[in-house]
Amino acid sequence: MRKLILLFATIALALFSLLVSAQKSSSNKFPHASERSQDAARILPLLSVVPENGVPKELLDKAEAIGIFPKVERETMYFTQTMYFTHLIHGYGVISARQGKGWTTPAFYEFMGAGYGSPLAEKENYGVVMLFMSEQVVDSFEKGGVQMKGENKSAAGPVGTITDQQRKELEGANLLTYVYYNGKLTGISYSKRFGLNPDNKINTPLYGMKGREVLVGKKIDTASLPDGITAYQEGLQKYYARP
Repeated sequence: MRKLILLFATIALALFSLLVSAQKSSSNKFPHASERSQDAARILPLLSVVPENGVPKELLDKAEAIGIFPKVERETMYFTQTMYFTHLIHGYGVISARQGKGWTTPAFYEFMGAGYGSPLAEKENYGVVMLFMSEQVVDSFEKGGVQMKGENKSAAGPVGTITDQQRKELEGANLLTYVYYNGKLTGISYSKRFGLNPDNKINTPLYGMKGREVLVGKKIDTASLPDGITAYQEGLQKYYARP
């Protein structure tokens, strides 16, 4: 009798676990958001795993916010009205800002822009990494979208060991940008033709607030979030937390 009771209890427990798992899985109404956060988190350790080919540690330690857009698409198009070729660049990713010794929950943003391009260039996909080096540039998100011009002008970030000359050249730079392509990190600058916009079609229903509110550290109940959403925040805390 005791064995029979134990058997039924084991079956009931297994069924309950499956039910909870199924409910949790079905509750994730933001699979693309989870994927973006997880994809960005996978790039994080690659930024410094090989120091001579990565972002200088002192820049990562100093950054007030870090954004990663893991799948940016670059495509050359021809406009008949103006009769010139241009690159259209577009992708989605996440940004987290420092909050004390930790990081905010990832805010979802869209990266886009355009520039003159080569008619022979093929369609490409790559990752874009952004280091926001001052509280001033993080504060600029209070207006919603951020255009890369003026004080928010993008500068190509250095790779490997940073030199005194590079430190001098980067004085006053609020935003450093990189491209991650085929396992290689390269510093690149983006002009005023590029900008960031909050993807509030995700931020608002997911968090109950806009992207700019997420970045200022407004309280979020992370326990209620779908699996994978906080992967980026956890990765930043693991690799780039301040002591």
